[in-house]
Amino acid sequence: MLRIRSGNFAKPLLFFVALLFARLVAAHHSTAIYDSEHPVELAGKVVEWKFTNPHCIIVMDIVAADGSVQRWNVEGGNTSGLFRNGWTPQTLQPGDEIIVTVRPLRSGAFGGNYSNPRRSNGEPVIAQTAARGR
Repeated sequence: MLRIRSGNFAKPLLFFVALLFARLVAAHHSTAIYDSEHPVELAGKVVEWKFTNPHCIIVMDIVAADGSVQRWNVEGGNTSGLFRNGWTPQTLQPGDEIIVTVRPLRSGAFGGNYSNPRRSNGEPVIAQTAARGR
């Protein structure tokens, strides 16, 4: 009689599930939706700062060359990574004037992935020395 012990299948099954989960998580972080070859600088006013996972989002109004207002949603890192660098839910407030570098959405919608956030005077939103001291 063939005897099957649960331990013989549990470890390979657990390994397979972990491997599958890792692939799903990696797929979530694809950057194919962004145009990395044509980044843009956006200067505008913060409408909302969403300090949430999986990605923090800045909603900002940008005044276009023709005078129209474009509402952009730009995403950055996750809360834990930003928090370690000194960011908090209070870092940005509605009305704050900021500049960000954005890899825009390939679809042409007003959105993208931001980096290099700065105040309107050019100073970093969170100074690196302040972030390291926390």
